[in-house]
Amino acid sequence: MEHDTLLQIKGEGRVPIIGIDWKDEDAEATAWLAQFGNPYDVVGTDHDGRVSIDWGVYGAPESFLVNPQGIVVEKLIGAMTMEDWNNRFLPHLAAAAPASAGAGA
Repeated sequence: MEHDTLLQIKGEGRVPIIGIDWKDEDAEATAWLAQFGNPYDVVGTDHDGRVSIDWGVYGAPESFLVNPQGIVVEKLIGAMTMEDWNNRFLPHLAAAAPASAGAGA
């Protein structure tokens, strides 16, 4: 449902995208990504669902924005859209970006 959006976000190159393959067969997931495109920098596996429980996931898809300190700063339940990305996630990136060298001069 969100695959095209994730490919667009990947194309922007602003953040690495880490995916969790939740309860899928590895070969099927790898084949699917090979066929339709892989937006992920890294894909982990969660065969028994324990990782998802640790993250508080109760239904896929869910997306998290995690800051460099490892703190979740935004969570989206449901399929990511470009509207969600632009309105909910990007503001966190803008707020965390260092001021440009010429700012205030």
